[in-house]
Amino acid sequence: MSNPGAGPVRNLALVRRFLPPGAVWAAALFTAPFLNDDGASALVWGAGSAVLIALFPWALVTVLDKRGDLRRGIDRLGAPPVILGGLGAAFVVLRIIRWADGPRALAAVVFGMIAAYALTTALSKVARLEWADVTYAADAVVLPVLLYALYPGTAGITLAAAAACLCVAGLISSGRKTAGKTVAAAAVGVLAGGGVFLWLLAYSL
Repeated sequence: MSNPGAGPVRNLALVRRFLPPGAVWAAALFTAPFLNDDGASALVWGAGSAVLIALFPWALVTVLDKRGDLRRGIDRLGAPPVILGGLGAAFVVLRIIRWADGPRALAAVVFGMIAAYALTTALSKVARLEWADVTYAADAVVLPVLLYALYPGTAGITLAAAAACLCVAGLISSGRKTAGKTVAAAAVGVLAGGGVFLWLLAYSL
């Protein structure tokens, strides 16, 4: 007898497959500079930070794994090498923003990401939270706010709602954890990642 809920669950799981945490943060990093800059400058800041912080560490670990340079497969190795590489790059980007007087909205996203990971790490001895869950929760705040700020009105509301729905779908789609861990990850993502971002964004526009 088939499970009537299996179809929706599989559909939600596709969000995690085609929109991994790195891609979610990349979307936020790419979008943020357009709140402060226009045209080519914002494009360079957005694309450069997204590649350096969100995509390059993941791509590097993937390539090393395929070449056999890692002793364990990437699935067994877990996310920490990718995340730590991204955080190292995030500090570099913050230094560049400060040195070049770059877009402050981008710095708000980067600080939000760092705050979310710092709190996730601090709570690791109490509850082992998944970074993917924290990411989806944080970006359920970050992406809608960025999109609505860029496109105020009906278009912005539509884009913000779509981004929020995708992030929430990613958060609730994993069946490998308890509801308590999902709620804890959501709280960390919203309060640390989303909260720090909103606080700094108020001084960035």
